[in-house]
Amino acid sequence: MSKLKTVSIFGIVFVASAGATVTCAQTVDISRGQQRAEVCMACHGPDGSTTASPGIPRLAGQDRDYLIKALTAYRIGVSRTDETMTAMAKPLSDSDILNIAAYFSSLPPRKP
Repeated sequence: MSKLKTVSIFGIVFVASAGATVTCAQTVDISRGQQRAEVCMACHGPDGSTTASPGIPRLAGQDRDYLIKALTAYRIGVSRTDETMTAMAKPLSDSDILNIAAYFSSLPPRKP
């Protein structure tokens, strides 16, 4: 086998395994999300729909990607600036955010 073919095959295997690592690192754990979301329930309610005050959004049934973007934005504190939410999101890891978002999106939305 030529040296070029060997290098090409190694490169393909390396890239494929790197992609698998990223996928594994982003595995969602809804039960872990529920555990991490316990602190969220003080304002967003135990069902994600019963909020502590009118200005607090309902999270149950929200789109998972939307929740990920929102929590990430609060964590960074640039495009979304709410003191309470920034403080709550700041210590969250990427995995925590994925799991919390998966948990709230798995809940049934409140009926009007």
